[in-house]
Amino acid sequence: MEFTTKGNNAKVTINPASLDNAFKLKSVAEKAIIKQGINLFDILGKGDITYEDVFSLAMAIDSDPDVFEACFACLSKSIYNGVKITKSVFEDEEARGDLYEVLFYCLKVNVYPFFKSLLSSYGTNVLGTEIGEGLKSI
Repeated sequence: MEFTTKGNNAKVTINPASLDNAFKLKSVAEKAIIKQGINLFDILGKGDITYEDVFSLAMAIDSDPDVFEACFACLSKSIYNGVKITKSVFEDEEARGDLYEVLFYCLKVNVYPFFKSLLSSYGTNVLGTEIGEGLKSI
């Protein structure tokens, strides 16, 4: 997946990780969500996914250091402005503004395929083409 970041107009290519790294990212993200007491079936079962739902999920995932580490393992084949993505890319304060967008697309590319058929059965497009696409606010 190729995109240009909204913050710094950086050119990013997110390549799919190995099955092992993608599955580990999926697993640690699930554990982080469960640890925060979020029930995905409740969210998916109500039909319309809201910004509040996505924010709760994002904060649960974001607050877990294992997810952060797993994301960077998945990003090892990806590129940010012509440079291989590592944590050191985001040591630059300006680049940090793009970190969440890069992590979002890392999750989309590596975790979404595991759930694609499940989410489509609920008529839900949680990870739309653009951040927040298809979401409704309460």
